[in-house]
Amino acid sequence: VKRIPDPTPMLGRGPASKGGRMGSGEFKAQQGLGAILENFDFDAKCKMDGFTLTKVAKRADPVEAPNRGARYSGRASNLVSSAKPGDTFYFDNIKARCPGDSAGRNLGSMVFKIK
Repeated sequence: VKRIPDPTPMLGRGPASKGGRMGSGEFKAQQGLGAILENFDFDAKCKMDGFTLTKVAKRADPVEAPNRGARYSGRASNLVSSAKPGDTFYFDNIKARCPGDSAGRNLGSMVFKIK
């Protein structure tokens, strides 16, 4: 039996869904991260355990917000709704759990620069 490969963390759909430059409207419209199994033959779903969101605004200290689950909640939601051009958002410690996993898999980090 082969292990399910690591899913790819994504923020929405489109060319900037894995990181890079994204418009503030598009960034604010997203409701959270997804764990997508790309090029996988079976219909398996992985569940997002959580991540840490860090906002770095121009001439301001970084603000960090841990988030449980896929959807933004609490402080992370507030950070996303305050996104302005020039801000940078870091998604770190992205963890997801696939069928058969006893613990969450670390999926790395993503960076988005708001344009």
